[in-house]
Amino acid sequence: MNKMTYIIIGIIIIGFLFFFVKGKKSKSDQDDFFISTASQSSDRIEQLGLNESSEDVSHILDESQLQIPEIKAKEENVEYKPDSNREWIIDLVIPNGTIVKQEKLYELFDLEWRTNFSSTIFGHSPEDNKWTYALAGGTPETYDQIQVAINLLDVFNEEIPNYNTKKLERYIIELEKRLKNHSLEYEIEETETKESAIEKSKQLVKFNELFDKDILIGLQSDNQYNGKEVWDVLQSLGLKWGDGDLFHWNNSSDYASDQHFSVWTSTEPGYFLPEQVTKGKMNPTNLVFGFSIPRSADPMNVYRVLVNSIKYCQTRLGGQIINRNGEPFNEQLELIQLSELIKNMTDNGIIPGSDNSLMLY
Repeated sequence: MNKMTYIIIGIIIIGFLFFFVKGKKSKSDQDDFFISTASQSSDRIEQLGLNESSEDVSHILDESQLQIPEIKAKEENVEYKPDSNREWIIDLVIPNGTIVKQEKLYELFDLEWRTNFSSTIFGHSPEDNKWTYALAGGTPETYDQIQVAINLLDVFNEEIPNYNTKKLERYIIELEKRLKNHSLEYEIEETETKESAIEKSKQLVKFNELFDKDILIGLQSDNQYNGKEVWDVLQSLGLKWGDGDLFHWNNSSDYASDQHFSVWTSTEPGYFLPEQVTKGKMNPTNLVFGFSIPRSADPMNVYRVLVNSIKYCQTRLGGQIINRNGEPFNEQLELIQLSELIKNMTDNGIIPGSDNSLMLY
């Protein structure tokens, strides 16, 4: 499951917290579950007669309204290395001329390590003469340099952060024990002090609290919407049903998140199963439109398109547009707040949709 999928799941949970759920579905109403490819999903909704919409207003989702940065062509010999800005890096100094096989690294960093010592293992391959992920499919089988990268958010981003060197020292202690047990005469070198890493972590946690924000806007009905009509309205917009059984405005560029925004509901089960829609068993009380601000290609303009989209849905379905707190939506106020947040992010070197932002959020 990619990171965006986890984010969508998280946003659905947030949606449950912010929007009142009317009516619950029984377990028997939720028994149609599928794992399928995009083409299989298209065939699935076509067979159910849900592939055609009553009108076409897809111009609302015209991507030319967005200002998406151009991505420079990536070099073929791209390397994957630890990021010292957000990771504490430990060097395993291997004696000159020694080659480490990947299978040995899997033994050294086994399931117990991966479970209890969250980290990423990087290696320099003499085969390709570049750095890459050492424990991944399709990567080289031999390495002459190894680095262990510990994400400082993973270590310290807790409800009550406890900033002390012991959280990092435990990695050194465990590595020393494992090297000894495997009779490996590697030296352990810290690329920076634990105290310095903790200061970085404090800043990262601060940025995470300040900038890991979502846009969430709902269309709430006093009663249930007709599920088939909801499906038709969302398809008329040009939204694509798919990943996570949600509707998405997909990003056709290679910059930022795969989706510009997504649509779900807080009515159980939170997503749209076409089989349940055709049976008349999925009739949501609301629609929730949302996206992650730091992962967005152009959050200001995506917000504007999202608002126009939800207004279109309101003209077709009725209901009240509300904010994340269930209060009447104030379009201009939220635009001002979004603008201020983006300025604060960029002033701190965090550009929405950038590789750095995607890694952090």
